[in-house]
Amino acid sequence: MAALLRVEVDWTRLEDWDDPLWRDSFCLYSYLNPQTDQILYIGKADYQTVRQRTYGSHKADLFDVLCEYCDSDELSIIHGDVVPETGRRRSTQLLGHVEGLLIMRLQPPGNVCCTNSRMYRPGLRVKCTGDWPHRRTGFHDWT
Repeated sequence: MAALLRVEVDWTRLEDWDDPLWRDSFCLYSYLNPQTDQILYIGKADYQTVRQRTYGSHKADLFDVLCEYCDSDELSIIHGDVVPETGRRRSTQLLGHVEGLLIMRLQPPGNVCCTNSRMYRPGLRVKCTGDWPHRRTGFHDWT
């Protein structure tokens, strides 16, 4: 049986442009429908800041599609601080496993990768807290 790895993702709504979380470079982020808080896309910021990952030409088409999808000129954004249990370290691989698990389980309309298959981390348990907008807060991989 695989060892359990518990991870909390503490989500915070980004409302102010000067919020220091925009400069975070090891975290998850999500685009939300501003009227309903539906999760439209989940991504990770690793080696780039949240601002770099969410804005720019590489996201322009996705942003346009999601704005059209929710009939809005803008999207809400939340930041997810990935906090592994005490004694475990944060890593690029862990960030990818958590992102993939959330995408696979929630199937956001803006995500293409990880919706049908992904790398599994047996024993992974993720708990979403804070400003997490979905009714489901717990997610796990096979043990």
